[in-house]
Amino acid sequence: MSKETVERRYLPEISQKEMDELKNTVKATSQKIIADNIERMKKADPHRPEAMKYFDDIANFFGRRQQEIQAEKERGKKVIGYMCLFAPTELITAADAIPVRVNSGWYDTSKIGDRVVPVEVCPVIRSTIGAKMIELSPFLEQSDALISVLTCDGMTKLSEILSDKTTVWGMNVPRIKDSNQSLRFWGDEIKHMKTQIESLTGNKISRKNLKEAITQSHRATKAFRRLQDLRKANPVIMGRDAMLVNQAYSWDDQKRWTEKTEALCDELETRTLQKDWVCSPDTPRIMVTGTPMFWPDNWKLPTLVEEGNPKGIIVADEQCSGERILNDPVGVDEWSMDDMLNAISERYLMASTCPCFTSKDGNEDRINWLLNKVKESNVQGVIYYVIRGCMLYAMEYSRVKKALDKINIPVYYLDTEYTREDVGQLKTRVEAFLELLNARIDF
Repeated sequence: MSKETVERRYLPEISQKEMDELKNTVKATSQKIIADNIERMKKADPHRPEAMKYFDDIANFFGRRQQEIQAEKERGKKVIGYMCLFAPTELITAADAIPVRVNSGWYDTSKIGDRVVPVEVCPVIRSTIGAKMIELSPFLEQSDALISVLTCDGMTKLSEILSDKTTVWGMNVPRIKDSNQSLRFWGDEIKHMKTQIESLTGNKISRKNLKEAITQSHRATKAFRRLQDLRKANPVIMGRDAMLVNQAYSWDDQKRWTEKTEALCDELETRTLQKDWVCSPDTPRIMVTGTPMFWPDNWKLPTLVEEGNPKGIIVADEQCSGERILNDPVGVDEWSMDDMLNAISERYLMASTCPCFTSKDGNEDRINWLLNKVKESNVQGVIYYVIRGCMLYAMEYSRVKKALDKINIPVYYLDTEYTREDVGQLKTRVEAFLELLNARIDF
């Protein structure tokens, strides 16, 4: 969809001069923050795994990966951006296109998005709008189409707003997933998405190509799970490092990411045998849940936890920007086209613990996932992270707290703005929670 043929219903006109000035300013700030975050992560572990050097490099949105994708586009490949884990990336890969997640983790662009939507709207939504307005995000700008899953009111209207500038495909997700009607409805959404992807790319998704795409995602899931399993025992990798590895899958080349993650796991297994821990085994073990945290700006909570006084270590998370990305594989019984499409449909719906779901028992799958992760990872405290304006996660807190209270796991509700300006206040709150956990451990 060309810029000339799109009627702008939401996005205001911005002069090229203002756009360039804003883009250059935010980009410079972002590059500094990326470098600063990585430097702080290096200092946190004097013997940081050598394999992390690759992920440090790929973490620069304006570097190697941007150039690789651009080169692929020039050779005729299509790029399909997505903003939610419900987007079936196996179909994108099977059509010889490049999947890349495009949610904005920039604080500064949320202020630009305020020109379009009220400040009460989820700041991730506002930030993504702002990034599009000044053409900041390499991956968002390189996308030939976007998949927007209508999980909440903000995401629903975001799809409309972004359609002012690019092709957007909306996917309707049922709110009650444990019914035959819901699965049939979602199956039709998956099949329709397949048709749209084929039309954009000009490539028919064959049984062979889809099998290869699913097999590749299986390999990635195996590497992903191996990394999470290594975090269950004494700490051999800082939580921020593992979170960066997990999230990098969303924009990296999938095959290369799998190889590099396997290499990291090899190194971590050696450290385990040598009992080379990144911090004392008595360090409070934290799980983070709630609103997704997107690299690079929205890294303040992991930094506060792992640089606190006292400090903790993040050993697990339940976020769609982290461990939910690849936790569940596509389960195929037969490799027919129908079976593979059904398996993809079931994986993206039934395995999800998104708070958009409800049932007569409430969002029981999410509660069970949290409780199992607490047990498996020996979690000693949970931080429930919510950015103001994220209604879905905020409204489920009381349910989660009651479930964790029953197993005597402290949980702390940490609400924040999409800004750097409240770091001092958050530091006080996070360290108070870590003090509490230390006291429980000593007792």
